[in-house]
Amino acid sequence: MATITTEFGKLSSNKTRTVYLRIRNGKLEKRINTQIKVAESEISPRTKKIKNREKAMSVEIMRLEWEAKICMQGIGIFDAKVKAQRITSAISKKEEDVDFFAFAKNWLAHTSIKGKKNYQCMLNTFSSFLGKESLCFSDLTYTLLKAFENHLAKKPRAQSLYLGEIRHLFREAMLEYNTEEKTVIKSDPFIRFKVPKQVMKKGVRALTLQELMKVYHYQGRPGSRAQLARDTFILSFCLMGMNSVDLFSATNYKNGFIKYNRTKTKDRRSDEAYIEVKVHPFIKPLMKKYAGTKTVFNFCSRYNDYGGFNKNLNIGLKTVGKSVGINDLEFYQARHTFATLSRNLMKFSKGDVDEALNHVGSFEVADIYIAKDFSIINDNNFKLIKRVFKNELA
Repeated sequence: MATITTEFGKLSSNKTRTVYLRIRNGKLEKRINTQIKVAESEISPRTKKIKNREKAMSVEIMRLEWEAKICMQGIGIFDAKVKAQRITSAISKKEEDVDFFAFAKNWLAHTSIKGKKNYQCMLNTFSSFLGKESLCFSDLTYTLLKAFENHLAKKPRAQSLYLGEIRHLFREAMLEYNTEEKTVIKSDPFIRFKVPKQVMKKGVRALTLQELMKVYHYQGRPGSRAQLARDTFILSFCLMGMNSVDLFSATNYKNGFIKYNRTKTKDRRSDEAYIEVKVHPFIKPLMKKYAGTKTVFNFCSRYNDYGGFNKNLNIGLKTVGKSVGINDLEFYQARHTFATLSRNLMKFSKGDVDEALNHVGSFEVADIYIAKDFSIINDNNFKLIKRVFKNELA
């Protein structure tokens, strides 16, 4: 007699199992990937059933839908004379196709990748463009991708980011479903389609020395958001362009050095983007003003998460910018200004500026042979601070 049962796949590296529906009659069977993943804790050790009510209901609904599909083909699911071949032939090629949005949602639910919010924004924009929230991978074609690219023509950053994310999800799905025995996702449109690169205008976001000093001399109401933004901007500049996320989360400040792994790139580099920044005496009053207990700075006690912290910094900087005559002042300009003045004012080498910014740089072979020495970039930073704030240090 033909039956449809639930079974669990092998334990994956992220400690989850994929739920399958198995259609079986005699010795022949067909397995259907539900795209639902469950943790070991969500499976009852006694009954082998899913304990998570929402996931259990989703699987049961799918099982009933497959029963209905087979019955609609004129096959009695409980008829012992039904051959398994008729059951499998009732499942069309189109039904086997994986849905892009369903896969993306499950992937996001289990991945530890940073930037989940960007992926969700992409899915929202893509579904709005399509007018629906379902799309078979076989329908994700070169023509569709070009149309979406044109749709985002006025948003170059989103154009590059979103299409790159779609490509990443497509490749993840190919790894998930394609095996040596079976190819579920057969055509890769990204062989032809090239994700556009975002063209950045170099240097335009950096402040001049005069503008930087205007920000430095800004005095807002004590404890205000604008004053916090100004102080943090100066901290970032004097700490070699330290990102706001790293200012928010840094925990290691000993013997005059802040030691941290740059959040943005630590997962993509063999050295985990490690850097040591020596704190100049010039900013020690700010270090004391914002000193934290468990973290270097107390920003995490002021804001629930980094997103709120960064948002408020940029809102505060709009107030600072309006006051000192700098339009659309943003926090990231502290990093651009540090890089620009290091090179153009102090004439430091591009290699040293790259290293100070904690970039990989272009000396990959040399980096294999040369032991890491942060004293060079820290000495340069001290010289920069002395030159920029010479009147304040006098």
